[in-house]
Amino acid sequence: MAEFKTAGRRKRTALISAWNKEGLEDFAGGLYSLGWTIYASGGTAKVIGESGTPVVPTEELTGITSLLGGRVKTLHPELHAAILAAGVDRLQREEEGRTVFDLVAVDLYPFRNTEGLSPDDPEMVELIDIGGPTMARAAAKNWRHVISATGSEVFHEVLQVLSRAGDDDEFRREMACRTFDHTSRYDMEVAMRMEEGLVPALRYGENPHQKAGIHFHRPRHGFGETEILGGKAVSYNNYLDADAAWELACSMPCGSPCAVLMKHGNPCGAGTGDTPLMAFENAFRADRISPYGGILALNCAVDMELAAGLKGLFIEVIMAPSFREDALEKLQKRKNLRILRMPGGTRTETRTRSIWGGVLYQEPDTVTGLEQVDVVSSRKPTEEELRAMDILWRICRSVKSNAIVVGDAMGTLGVGAGQMSRIESLDLAIRRALREGNSLKGAVLASDGYFPFRDGPDRAAEEGISAIVQPGGSIRDEEVIEAADQHGMAMVFTGTRHFRH
Repeated sequence: MAEFKTAGRRKRTALISAWNKEGLEDFAGGLYSLGWTIYASGGTAKVIGESGTPVVPTEELTGITSLLGGRVKTLHPELHAAILAAGVDRLQREEEGRTVFDLVAVDLYPFRNTEGLSPDDPEMVELIDIGGPTMARAAAKNWRHVISATGSEVFHEVLQVLSRAGDDDEFRREMACRTFDHTSRYDMEVAMRMEEGLVPALRYGENPHQKAGIHFHRPRHGFGETEILGGKAVSYNNYLDADAAWELACSMPCGSPCAVLMKHGNPCGAGTGDTPLMAFENAFRADRISPYGGILALNCAVDMELAAGLKGLFIEVIMAPSFREDALEKLQKRKNLRILRMPGGTRTETRTRSIWGGVLYQEPDTVTGLEQVDVVSSRKPTEEELRAMDILWRICRSVKSNAIVVGDAMGTLGVGAGQMSRIESLDLAIRRALREGNSLKGAVLASDGYFPFRDGPDRAAEEGISAIVQPGGSIRDEEVIEAADQHGMAMVFTGTRHFRH
């Protein structure tokens, strides 16, 4: 049990404010039977009092019953001082006989009930809880002294813990974490409802039977700053693919036009060139079938030559930092083509993904090109092979694991993505390259993870691939290096892998 330092023995005190009154009598009665003094506001105090449990109305502390027709009941310095008091301040209040709280139990207004209301409907505004989250967060901040119980569904658990004197520091910190999680999700729910009409509306999610929406952080950046210059509304799937396409386009070498063709989260191809059209053609050569209905992202201005060169290719989205006026006019004639002018900057924030009951988060993968490599083969790579390795390593980083990319210094010749084994991804990359009539003689191969067996280099050598860039780190690295040497291939290890799931 946590240690309580007080000016003298005193009864522990609880502040309760609950929208959902179900089970409230049992919770308050249980606390009282454990010797607690209970404070409550408004309707909560009425329900507790009518159940026969003694309760002290908060107006005995604040001097007010309510203000503004009930909007202000718990937003009062004396009440929050009783919650936040810690250390010397807490001891001083106790010595003066002033209240300090040991528990704050709050159940918030049911904002979920606003579904179907307009975001500017006065009824919706009235269901935004202000006092409840403020008290809950104050208690969570002062968790070493105050238990923050947020959400009526947790009241029974708290009562059980108190009954066995189990409210130690670990429990209190867990309750504080729960409160901040609860209030952050509550705030996000409010923000997403209020911004309806201020952000693009999504027709549906990945499939027509799934509802979907979008939320932009403030201040707006990234896709929140994107200008939609033409076409239909951007869909849920469009945003996912556009995000992946733009990340790859921004990670390609600076100083030359680069183009990315993205479909279902994987690049069909990526290329560089002296002009935007050449970059597109070098991306398109790897796969002339899959980009249908995909996304084209460029790291340079879209000019008329490229706009004309896209004739006959159906793409959902074209995105770039800028568009020449004549090119934009031509592209805007495609009524269904979404045209996105992208803001400057790159993603640096923590990446998050939802799972059942939680969120995964990680730092962004900021390693892009080949800053330094370890040449492990007998033959060193040529300058041309090193240039190809740098470009293909960047592209491989954006391909779902297991990932294999084959190509040259102009970009991809074939992409193998998301297979359960690395050799299958290699077979897929080779098959796609050969389907498009691309010779792999003298080509370079990039692998997002190490080769677990020598079958990868052996298969690559069969097609004339001359160099491999991979992380290394397998227990069979020596066997893999030996295979490369036997075939006269150059091989470098990066020491960094780029798994993407």
